[in-house]
Amino acid sequence: MSFLKYKKAKIPIDQLDQIIEYIDNLDLKWENSGFGENIFDKNYRLSQHVWVKDEFVKKFVGTQFESANSDPEWWFDLNGLEDIQYTKYDGTGGHYNWHNDEVIDSESRVCRKLSTTIMLSNSDEYEGGEFQFRSLGRGNVEYETISLEKGDFLMFPSLLNHRVKPVLKGTRKVLVSWAWGPLFR
Repeated sequence: MSFLKYKKAKIPIDQLDQIIEYIDNLDLKWENSGFGENIFDKNYRLSQHVWVKDEFVKKFVGTQFESANSDPEWWFDLNGLEDIQYTKYDGTGGHYNWHNDEVIDSESRVCRKLSTTIMLSNSDEYEGGEFQFRSLGRGNVEYETISLEKGDFLMFPSLLNHRVKPVLKGTRKVLVSWAWGPLFR
């Protein structure tokens, strides 16, 4: 099982545009984003989000998870999907500093296993906002910047460290979600 691998695929733009239009027509209530248990620190994370609890959208994202998880190096045992987070980073320096998405529910004996980002914005709609991974290789910290275009679907193990660098101009919009499963053995 590979915990350092990510997978990137493309969602057809016409299909993605239909999803975006569908979501934007829902009754959404945007809020400032925090991290952990309602911790708000603009130096750590500066964005807004809304939770999309719509079953149609969850099914769409769930299908993307199933497809990517069929990779023989993964085949993570998954049994749940969180509500979808629609997030926007504005050109006022919107960012999310280094973090991982790992969450463990020891009572239910489940954890987040896979994370996903679906890019909703065209690259000409914003500047900055690069997505990066950070890992340790041969005793050195290594960084990898992932170029994301509208329609790109990026999936990775939830324990990988990653960040969104500050957006300098425009607005960067994404859908993010997490798939759960039994604790790793």
